[in-house]
Amino acid sequence: MKQLLPPIFFFGLLLAACKPGAEKDPSYQFEKGFGDSKEHPVGVPFSWPAGIRLLDKPNSTEDCFEDSKKKNRFHGHGGNVQICLNLYNETDAPIKVQLPPGFMLVAKSLRVQNGFIVTWVTIEVPPREQYFATLYMICANTDRSSPYNDEIEEQAVITDHPALRELSKLLENKKCNFEDYGGKYLDPDAVAASDLPMLAAKNLIYGKPITEDVKARILALPER
Repeated sequence: MKQLLPPIFFFGLLLAACKPGAEKDPSYQFEKGFGDSKEHPVGVPFSWPAGIRLLDKPNSTEDCFEDSKKKNRFHGHGGNVQICLNLYNETDAPIKVQLPPGFMLVAKSLRVQNGFIVTWVTIEVPPREQYFATLYMICANTDRSSPYNDEIEEQAVITDHPALRELSKLLENKKCNFEDYGGKYLDPDAVAASDLPMLAAKNLIYGKPITEDVKARILALPER
């Protein structure tokens, strides 16, 4: 069976990055669906743009991953949560699908991580084409497994985590997504850049500040 996840050295890095950067305060109150929270995330239901149809619910499949590698269709940032979006453009013109900060895919069980993004992600779907996109996301829960196959709810939500607003503002015009670097699998520049939102978010969701080193590296990212 082919390996869905990146090579072992990269996967190990992602697992390490998902862990909180410091011991959490026992009295810290997690936002619903983040960190140690066992509650269902709250948010506004996300609607796909007119003309875009999902041919399958968000999941993680071997065929999608291989197609994304072949066609340079990796999007988003982070990587602990890797989701296949099986999109179809029903129109005769390209459609830009814009996933906003706070876009979250929710796990069906407490075994599996919720995944979220902290800056805009763009997926341009050509006309009359089935488009397999692999979406890299940040894990919201450090003590859970990465989702595989049919473990994600169909309805995405847009969350508003107060501690992540500053990070979203910092990343607003920064090249930190895989699509900013051509959508290539394990492109070194994309890996380095997309790691930063994850490193920052892992502290913020546990009530800790972004480290000065990570903040400086985010500020040094090229502009979109």
